[in-house]
Amino acid sequence: MSDIQEEQLIPVTNPILKELESVHDIPMRVCIEVGRLKLTIKEFMKLAPESVLDLKKVAGEPFEITINGLVIARGEVVMVEQSSGVRIVEIVKSSVTA
Repeated sequence: MSDIQEEQLIPVTNPILKELESVHDIPMRVCIEVGRLKLTIKEFMKLAPESVLDLKKVAGEPFEITINGLVIARGEVVMVEQSSGVRIVEIVKSSVTA
């Protein structure tokens, strides 16, 4: 577990989740989307160090956390020692039905 400390995880006690132990070590790509914007090629070509991109997102608004393109949670930026992290503030209920 590269960036997550083992002691920060909550033990699995739900019997249904316990049955999924065989897939626990499969890696997943987790993305935290800060925002999106459209640029023209001309605007893109003008970007340089110190350029600021206005994401039109309200400061303090939670970021989306996705797995395989599906939003699974929302979070906020926090400092973890000398780096940035994300604190989960909401788990999104799945719209996929079994």
